Amino acid sequence: MCGIVGYIGDKEKKSIILDGLKELEYRGYDSAGMAVLQDDNLDTFRAVGKLENLYAKLEHTTFNGYGLAIGHTRWATHGKPTECNAHPHIGTQSALIHNGIIENYKELKEELQANGIHFQSQTDTEVIVHLFEYYTKTLTAQEAFANTIKRLQGSFAILLITKLDNKRIFYAKQHSPLLIGFNKNQAQEIFFASSDAALVGLIDSVLYLEDGAYGSITIDEIHTLQHIKPFNVGKEKAQKDGYRYFMEKEIYEQESVLLETMTGRVSKAKVQLDELDETFFQAFKSIAICACGTSYHSALVGKYLLERKARIRTTIHIASEFRYAKPMLETDELFIVISQSGETADTLQALKLAKECGLTTLVICNVDNSSMVRLADYCLLTRAGTEKGVASTKAFATQVMVLWIFAVLLGNKRGYVDSVGLQSETRAMLQARKATHIESSLHEKIKRLSKRYLHGHGFFFIGRDIFYPLALEGALKLKEISYLHAEGYPSGEMKHGPIALADSELFTLALMPKNLLYEKNKSNVEELIARDSTICAITPIDFELADDIVKIPQFESYMEEFFAMMVVLQLLALEIAVRLNNDVDMPRNLAKSVTVE
Repeated sequence: MCGIVGYIGDKEKKSIILDGLKELEYRGYDSAGMAVLQDDNLDTFRAVGKLENLYAKLEHTTFNGYGLAIGHTRWATHGKPTECNAHPHIGTQSALIHNGIIENYKELKEELQANGIHFQSQTDTEVIVHLFEYYTKTLTAQEAFANTIKRLQGSFAILLITKLDNKRIFYAKQHSPLLIGFNKNQAQEIFFASSDAALVGLIDSVLYLEDGAYGSITIDEIHTLQHIKPFNVGKEKAQKDGYRYFMEKEIYEQESVLLETMTGRVSKAKVQLDELDETFFQAFKSIAICACGTSYHSALVGKYLLERKARIRTTIHIASEFRYAKPMLETDELFIVISQSGETADTLQALKLAKECGLTTLVICNVDNSSMVRLADYCLLTRAGTEKGVASTKAFATQVMVLWIFAVLLGNKRGYVDSVGLQSETRAMLQARKATHIESSLHEKIKRLSKRYLHGHGFFFIGRDIFYPLALEGALKLKEISYLHAEGYPSGEMKHGPIALADSELFTLALMPKNLLYEKNKSNVEELIARDSTICAITPIDFELADDIVKIPQFESYMEEFFAMMVVLQLLALEIAVRLNNDVDMPRNLAKSVTVE
């Protein structure tokens, strides 16, 4: 969840650390800090809020010459976003940064307090640096660090620097991402980060640390590391390109990235996934899909598609609940995980459990070289490109498209999608991509409409069949960036309780596709109208009873309507949040990649 950057070398350290953290700020922006160790001088700097506040604090400071530096941008888990709770956490001679959760920190804290050690923060992280320094009373720094790591329970990516051994950075990884980077042309430098995005342009080779890895390194010890891989990621320019927000840009990019998702996979009357060999399709009789958040909504869409197109039993699991529910897993079941980042802690642990149980595993992911991609048996990349907005948009669109392609391909191999069906499905896929094109008139209408939806006591997003998970996703987008209460429901569930909330101050966003259960949806919406709910209908059909209507074009298939409505919901959430003066790209309490449980 938090962003981590580290450096050993003689270049100016402030710019390396802060520029790296800037690339990772989407992982957390409650506070930020850095520490620099040169000779025997250990300097730490911390600031509450976004990274720009740390930039301001360090405006007139530079760190030239050989030394060590670590930096951190925080998403709060234990303790409020305050300067005292910000990283790095310090002891008498050491500084430490940490991404993750130390589950046994209370036990360790009580033990340390009983030995006379005082704590300054409310965090779980502070126990690590104090435990390390406690061990250094009788052990070398390297021995103390090893003993410290062995005591920790939970998830962590850790970097530590100390005056007791001022040439090396200590590191440890367990269930949270951490890598070490190098540049063959700059042999006197070592880089660390929680994501390779922070090091693009600085390194040409990388070591992705595996769970359980810990140790320390100096410049003279680079040759001792193994499993170093070439690093060839290009420097993508993450500029807004004239858009107000990254989220807005990414909504508009969906038309182009969906084409990228389909390239080499979808053509006229043919779908293929070269990543999957023939033996893959013979290995399972049912499917389980596990994911969190927006990816969970994609998984729900996938269930409808897989059971309809391929006639295969598909179960969906919320990853944060999966391990604790004692799931029934069969070895002839395909286990699919979905994650934009490939680092989502709950989903990653579910994947590990499935692997341990002997299931064939497949990850649908946007980030190559991520932990899930490296661990799963098979991988389908969504090819969405960098997504900077915390609220996912193009990640969702491309996940749904990959699931659709997979469902049709599987249906064809199982004999449920024939040549005529393939022609129909591929035509719909290509048209669905075009359905995400945004006409300026549509966006302008949604901008005007948004001013009517800034109050009230809540929102219902309703839809039937495959549009139910889209209703869930629409409600989530609104909650994430507007901070207004919203819930997604199957349309037919209104009469089973939620309709009790209906009045003129309850806004209902009704997804009413022409090509799937229109009359059923219409009946459910009329029930809400009879209770005086304010209705905004998203539909290609004139629906005169609605208070507001956002008309989408007429399409041949419900999946084309799905993608068109998806864009409307994303834009509406965006424009409501803008009118409420919220930070669209960095909504409060959220971070892009949830790498803690």
